[in-house]
Amino acid sequence: MLLASSEFGRPIVASPGLSADRTRQLRDGFVKAMADPALLAEATKNKLEITPTSGDELAKLAREVIDQPPEIIERMKKILAQ
Repeated sequence: MLLASSEFGRPIVASPGLSADRTRQLRDGFVKAMADPALLAEATKNKLEITPTSGDELAKLAREVIDQPPEIIERMKKILAQ
């Protein structure tokens, strides 16, 4: 739970209440963009590392972080308060 934040990187988010259809369109577009040869060539030229994580994977990780038993939440509060 504590280390999960590094997995999120720099997520791209949308406003709450976005329809499932629009969410799917945006996620599909992101995946296509991250595979675009011109974008990847530009990133390589600028010495940038492209390691995208899909929206589905990030949503799954978010659920895992949020769905913790109360005792884990309490333990994390104590650790973070120190």
